[in-house]
Formats: sequence, C-alpha cells, structure tokens
Amino acid sequence: MKGPRRLRVAPATEEYLLEEEKKDSLIRKVFNGLTWRLIHEEDNPGYRLPGYNPPKYIIRKAYRFPVPRLFRLIYQMSESEVFIELAQVVDYDEQERS
Repeated sequence: MKGPRRLRVAPATEEYLLEEEKKDSLIRKVFNGLTWRLIHEEDNPGYRLPGYNPPKYIIRKAYRFPVPRLFRLIYQMSESEVFIELAQVVDYDEQERS
C-alpha cells in the first residue's frame, strides 16, 4: 500500500468550514473523518460527477441523528493528492428540496 495522499483545501472552503464550525461543533470531526478516508483508502470512495475533465467526485455523510444533517464534499483526486473544492452542510429537510 502507498502512503497517504496529500490533502489540500480551497481557501474559500476552509473559511466556510470555520463559519459552520461556529454553528455546529461536529463539523470538523465529520470533515476530518471524510478526508481521512480520501487520503488513506486506495479505492476512491466517492461518486464521479458527470461532465468534468479532470474528474470531480462527491462524497456525503449524514450525521446528527435522529434528525440528520448532510455533509457533502466535492473534490478532485490523484494518486498523490486530494483537493477539496467545496464543502456544504445542509439540514435533511433542505436536502430533499435541492
């Protein structure tokens, strides 16, 4: 197995995460869990988004049960690096409308 990939996060995404973290303390833990998977797993755990070259992927995680919130990441991945382009946190009822 190869070593972990390098993680880069877009500056606007990092700002968004800092603002969301003020509202919900679990945001950083969910982000760290998802990015750990991305940098350590050999197979890409996300779903490829159609129409992008180079390819972009989405991964999502529900948390805050019994009424979940949904955490989404849009990223690009290579053998050596993961670049997080976008993060989004939505309440479950907002997710159904989008």
